[in-house]
Amino acid sequence: MLKNPLFLLLASLITLFVGWYMGSSTIEIVASVVGIINVWLLAREKVLNFPVGIIAVGLFLYIFWGQGLYALVVLSACQIIFNIFGWYYWLTNKGEGDVSPTVRLDAKGWIIYGTVILAGWLAWGYYQVQYTESTLPYLDALTAILGLVAQFMLSKKIFENWHLWIVYNIVCIAIYIYSDLHVMIILAIVNLFICIDGLLEWRRGYMQRAAKNHA
Repeated sequence: MLKNPLFLLLASLITLFVGWYMGSSTIEIVASVVGIINVWLLAREKVLNFPVGIIAVGLFLYIFWGQGLYALVVLSACQIIFNIFGWYYWLTNKGEGDVSPTVRLDAKGWIIYGTVILAGWLAWGYYQVQYTESTLPYLDALTAILGLVAQFMLSKKIFENWHLWIVYNIVCIAIYIYSDLHVMIILAIVNLFICIDGLLEWRRGYMQRAAKNHA
């Protein structure tokens, strides 16, 4: 069902209606709809997700700045760069396929990325407490570091990016509830389900390619 473009249309219409009903700003509504389209394209392994993603994170950057979520401002700026890199990487490393093949992390990779996330979260959160007026310093920092690492893994077509995006959206729901970003709550919930579907879709594709290569 989530693969069907009708799901994307329905989710976008619901987001528009909720945003209008709750009196959300136009930029919040537009950013949320573009964000849903971005993640849906990503779950389908469409390289078009990158230019759409650049537009989405540019809008989010403006919103987060206004909310005092400074770690997420930095995240959005870095995501623009990673989207440009990912766009290039997917196209230039695609081999015989439409996009570059999916790769998996080994135990060493999990340790490295896990250490980076933990250290980055604690350091970033502490910095925000000491030197900024961030409204949610540690939640803000956790979301930012998860998003940065997940976006980098996505750019390199690493399958486990989906695990991080799932956690990212759960934390975002809490932040958006606290910040009264009502329509972006809908965005995070929809994206959470799309990310779960993306994880399953990428896993199927990875297993099919692995079976084909060993045939």
